[in-house]
Amino acid sequence: MLLGSVLAAFGLSASAQPAALPFATPEALACAPRLAPDASTPGGQVLGDPDVPLREVFSAGDVVRLSLGRVDGVSVGTQFFTRRIVAPTDSAMRASGLRVLQTSGWLRAVVVDEHFTRAVVERVCVEIRRGDQLVPLQWPAAVSMAPEGTTSYNDPATVLFGRNGRAMLRANQFLVIDQGADRQIVLGQRLTLFRASVGGAEDEGTRLGEAVVVLTDAASATAHVTRAGGQIQSGDLAAVHR
Repeated sequence: MLLGSVLAAFGLSASAQPAALPFATPEALACAPRLAPDASTPGGQVLGDPDVPLREVFSAGDVVRLSLGRVDGVSVGTQFFTRRIVAPTDSAMRASGLRVLQTSGWLRAVVVDEHFTRAVVERVCVEIRRGDQLVPLQWPAAVSMAPEGTTSYNDPATVLFGRNGRAMLRANQFLVIDQGADRQIVLGQRLTLFRASVGGAEDEGTRLGEAVVVLTDAASATAHVTRAGGQIQSGDLAAVHR
């Protein structure tokens, strides 16, 4: 009875969600792929179903047990993203050691004791799994498209992968590139996607489409493909508009 009443008190509410973004909903941006860091700070994790210990996979509305509690600063209503690291599907990217940081969903604490928490799954990007890591929920920053600038093809970024590590991409999907804040990549920056000619990347080769940066990290960025004339692949290039 206690759990049922708490779940009702902390049910999903559309009005509680962030306002829509120009290129995608906040939920879609939260689910977008990122490049996994070389090292991460250990945190809590999803332990599984409190009543069915061997259950592995969870979806919206399910209740899961977390490895954090009051001593870790968790209280009723605390929200977490759940994330895991997966390998990209492209063999060359996989062999290079690159890994995808995939958000599997997010959840909200409903019953908290000293060392453990019961949480309800609010939304899944892909299925949440036992062992997924917990990250305090913070919605992605709002994005405004930058003015179209001068496109330089002599120092392009490389397309790494898309959601779930996909190697083949198209319009309205997300992709990750290997340049980020360390190369002055900023939110809203436009990209021209192209495939290098046999002469190298110094010209635009085969133009594939356009994208806009929606998430940035130190050495990578995630972009939303706004237009694509064909299929985009891991290893294709992205010329940055400056």
